[in-house]
Amino acid sequence: MANTITKALMNKYLDHRCTAEEKLQTAAFIQQPEGQQLLDEVLTERLTADMLLMEQIRVDDQQAEEWKTVLRQRMAVMQEEQEPAIMRPKRLSFLRRAAIWTLLVSALGAIGVHQYRKQHKTNAIALANLEKQNPKGQRAVITLADGSVIHLGADSKLEYPEAFNGPTREITLTGEAFFDISEDPAHPFIVHTGMVQTRVLGTSFKINAFRGTPLTVAVATGKVQVEHGGNGVAVLTPGQQVTWDPVAQQTAIAEMPVADIAGWKNARLAFNNNTLQEVAAVLERWYNVSIRFKQPVTAQKRITVTLSANRPMEETLRVLSTGSRFTYKINNRQITIH
Repeated sequence: MANTITKALMNKYLDHRCTAEEKLQTAAFIQQPEGQQLLDEVLTERLTADMLLMEQIRVDDQQAEEWKTVLRQRMAVMQEEQEPAIMRPKRLSFLRRAAIWTLLVSALGAIGVHQYRKQHKTNAIALANLEKQNPKGQRAVITLADGSVIHLGADSKLEYPEAFNGPTREITLTGEAFFDISEDPAHPFIVHTGMVQTRVLGTSFKINAFRGTPLTVAVATGKVQVEHGGNGVAVLTPGQQVTWDPVAQQTAIAEMPVADIAGWKNARLAFNNNTLQEVAAVLERWYNVSIRFKQPVTAQKRITVTLSANRPMEETLRVLSTGSRFTYKINNRQITIH
């Protein structure tokens, strides 16, 4: 059963959109340790997505009161609802708390989305295509209409429809993002990055597609097909990464730890024999700083290291300087490496 319960199905369960059979299967799966782990991951992603969205908007007193009323009504309904008979009593209180927490987050996100759209729309046509653009130093979590979750990186832009219509689900990325795509075999998901298209059915993967640099696609789960101009570039499985150089028209496939691929959405930055210049370019986006090297030879030093971009910039620099034996100076948002 563990192989049949996906994040998409777990989201349907929490939103009360499952069929009777799906509800029973998911409820039974949650009783298992791996089911509780998946539930926790889904709840955390929903919370993160809604909180990031709420950071961008303001709620007045009247809207806050309306929100509280909605929450009280939904909590009352949840407390009265009977859990499936298959559930053991010792799991009941845990699941009820989890469901109520999810309703709180969903209600918060729903009001946030409503206000965000109300503040930004100019007419009905403007709602058809949405755009999220992050400056340097800022990230965002976006939930699409089909339940897919996208972790958009700093200095990156995502263009996507408010609702998917037609035989495919298509979006456009400039920059860097991690994708957790809801399964829907009848409607393939396609990410456009310039002339390259990444096609999936239901999987999780990461794309790095900044202008002027080679494009990379790395797969954490499932299978991904990468195309260029309608021609196949590579078919990737978990732990594989393809690099496409548009200038040289060359493809390179390498192995990459799945933990490093999936960990990016949690600010885990893994570098494997990269130059300090390449590391600095990534840190500039994540921290919104400017990094320059006094000596070109220092910039070309290579390093293998895993960093946490959730830590302060100075702490990250201390780790790098210890491993690569350089000194540095910080002046506001300007960093000089000697």
